[in-house]
Amino acid sequence: MRTFLAVELSKDVAKELKKVQENLRREIAGVRWVQPGGIHLTLKFLGEVNPDGIEEIVRKAEEAVKGLGPFTIQIRGGGGFPNAKNPRVIWIGVEDQDGQLRELQTRIEREMEKIGFKREERDYTPHLTLGRLRTGKRKDVIAQALKEIEHSELGIMGVQEIILFQSELKPTGAEYTKLRTIPLAIP
Repeated sequence: MRTFLAVELSKDVAKELKKVQENLRREIAGVRWVQPGGIHLTLKFLGEVNPDGIEEIVRKAEEAVKGLGPFTIQIRGGGGFPNAKNPRVIWIGVEDQDGQLRELQTRIEREMEKIGFKREERDYTPHLTLGRLRTGKRKDVIAQALKEIEHSELGIMGVQEIILFQSELKPTGAEYTKLRTIPLAIP
């Protein structure tokens, strides 16, 4: 099964992201939009795992969160990867003022590496993927639309748990199933 560890978004943030998507949808064609309910903050993509290994993944995730209490993140800014002039991905930013999200992700990376998951080579860039561009047409229109979300302020949300998700790729898009919830502040 295809799995990943992530933070689920608050209802308020999800509602704001949906509004941003609706506005962008009117301006940009050729985008495969992520369903609003499928937007989450990925901490570690694990890929294909044997169902027998789920308990070990959960134990290591519990190790990773030990001593980390709940914290807040700010959802703000936006743009395109690799850049706004030639984007393949449209994203909204996640600000981690106290560095607690980065600490959480680093710990998860370290614990998952202990059980055989390859460490991510790129630096962690927390973001929420809104959509993926299918074409490179009308780059000027796309760049202007992305400029409009560059300074967006979508709210603050609390992070109190991480979730091990299963992702099933279907013709209608990915479907996500919560396998386990791991609360922060495990003694």
